[in-house]
Amino acid sequence: MIASLLALALAYVFLLFLVLLALFRSDIGPGLKLVLAFLCFGFYLWHYNALQDYLGWPAANGIPRNFELISSIVVEPNLKSDESGTIYLWVRDLDGNQLVPRSFRLPYKKLLHQQVDDTMRRQQQGERFVGKPRVGGSANKTEIEFESIQRDIKSNKSSADQEGG
Repeated sequence: MIASLLALALAYVFLLFLVLLALFRSDIGPGLKLVLAFLCFGFYLWHYNALQDYLGWPAANGIPRNFELISSIVVEPNLKSDESGTIYLWVRDLDGNQLVPRSFRLPYKKLLHQQVDDTMRRQQQGERFVGKPRVGGSANKTEIEFESIQRDIKSNKSSADQEGG
């Protein structure tokens, strides 16, 4: 996967090089050349940022509507270094076909920090949890409610899966 992403990035850089070469060899005005050069550079940065989601970096948005919490890491805010803090959740989407866990990065909120700590503590005692964005929560889904579930060992499905369908 890394090799294919590297090939994709190199192909994009090569195409960008060809566009810039053609741009600077053309007879259009210098103002338009400058605008097009900045547009090409902007698309390259956009492309680079879009690739970060595929390289295993935590996603900043798109947390599933129904997920199983696997693990978390909380980085508290640091006023001395002006860092706002982050909560990382490692989850498995229960509604999708993808069984591989995914990492998500959420902005630090004290209430969410307490919920995640409590959930992880109870999880270490053997419970499993399903998380859902709270109804009426913010658009970036930083308000989450966790619900304890029971696992059916024979069918390897959770009680929340069985209730939903």
